[in-house]
Amino acid sequence: MNPFHDRDPSLESPPPGRGRVSTIRIGVALFGAPVAWIAQFSLSEPLAAHACYPYQAPLSAPVWEGLPVILAVISIACFAAALLSGFIAWTLWRQSERKPAGEGGSAIEADEGRNRFLVKLSLMSSFIFTTAIILNICAVLLVPPCSSWF
Repeated sequence: MNPFHDRDPSLESPPPGRGRVSTIRIGVALFGAPVAWIAQFSLSEPLAAHACYPYQAPLSAPVWEGLPVILAVISIACFAAALLSGFIAWTLWRQSERKPAGEGGSAIEADEGRNRFLVKLSLMSSFIFTTAIILNICAVLLVPPCSSWF
């Protein structure tokens, strides 16, 4: 009996990297859209506040002529980042749904279950924060930068 010819293929471990989801891709999918939304607020709000209220006195027009363009560029860049995050989450979800369920209660199956949960969570997160970014873009486009709210 030759040990090299009588191997049981079901006992062999899968090749490294096959069927595994990258932690970096899951991280980008999970945190990309929320970080883009936070970046949109962290960049746009202080710029608009300083342009319209530089010294505690409200102005009728922004200090910078191109403020609406600057805000639009920030919003579009953040929207693109959120869309990229959502696309990565969607492709990860499609990959995780294509895989058949494993056998038994192995550590690999538990890892796949955790990854599937994180991928579904990243889909929801990307959708919610991309929607928030779109609503912020509507505010930038529809509301004059230095108008009074009342």
